[in-house]
Amino acid sequence: MARITITTKFHNPSRARRREWQRATHLYAETKQSLIDGWVNGELEQSITTASIENDLYAVIQSQAIREAKAEYSKDGAIEYSSSLPFGINNQNWKIDVTENGTVVLGFPCISQWWYTPITVYEEIEDVVNGLLAGDMKKSLLQVYRRGAEWFCAFTVLHEAPSGGKTLIGVDIGERHILAAAAPDKGESLLVSGKEMKYIRRKYRSLRESLQEAGALRALNRMGKKEQRRVTHLNHTLSRRLVEFADQFDEPLIRIEDLGEIRERCPWSGVHSWPFGQLQRFIIYKAAKQGITVEKVDPSYTSQRCSVCGASGTRSGDHFRCPDCGRGRHADLNAAENIATREGEPCTT
Repeated sequence: MARITITTKFHNPSRARRREWQRATHLYAETKQSLIDGWVNGELEQSITTASIENDLYAVIQSQAIREAKAEYSKDGAIEYSSSLPFGINNQNWKIDVTENGTVVLGFPCISQWWYTPITVYEEIEDVVNGLLAGDMKKSLLQVYRRGAEWFCAFTVLHEAPSGGKTLIGVDIGERHILAAAAPDKGESLLVSGKEMKYIRRKYRSLRESLQEAGALRALNRMGKKEQRRVTHLNHTLSRRLVEFADQFDEPLIRIEDLGEIRERCPWSGVHSWPFGQLQRFIIYKAAKQGITVEKVDPSYTSQRCSVCGASGTRSGDHFRCPDCGRGRHADLNAAENIATREGEPCTT
């Protein structure tokens, strides 16, 4: 089974909904904190149930809070939560449906009742949403949370992965070339410069500094949204180019780096502001539309070893050279070729 995590925005929820959801995030945090504190102090048993929780949350949300608190306590022990947390509802207790006029809505319990609220169906999630509505895919935990003035939801979808994939395509993400893809068996490659992203970040960083000095908070907020739109558009373009590159081959299989530690591994200071997760999601969505499998692989040493003989080589700028077999190759494409040949796991986001 392959997994895709969907994140989308609720469309114009009413004031009553927003107020209740906000209260739920605080109650959720308070519930988890009281459980953690009780276990740390020895005042509560691990076998606690919703019958011992006295707040207005639906029991299914209380149950999810207990599950999360137990998992986090067993891993980290004492924890201090923020004043509000995304509240979760398990897969059996929320619904996705479509109204007579074609509006897609999510329904879930909270405090006073079940709420059915329209969600924004972006182009990149349309096929997944249709698969859920048709019953061809399975849903997992729903999380509801606030970001700024807007409310969002996130949930994981399970579906059968396309069978096989024989043309291996490795993808490397870096600084000088933000996207490097290679199909070693076909002798084909794709390189995309990172100059545009660096320009966007420099431009808006300068504008933010100027607006902050001037105290123009409203203009600062508008400018931030404009930057986000430009970055999102660029990620759409990058992911589309990659999938088009892969789709020219018979039975393509895209392998990408597991980006979990990329911010620690990459020396480029701008790595912290690059939305790697969004780019990865877009690649997965667009590949799924074309029936292309995407896998994650361990990226360790892919930039340091020769993709032909496996020996450790040297890198100078964009050039990689192997001292054992004498091969010279563009460094990012050498890394992409290494990624292509590594066994991977079906992508999760």
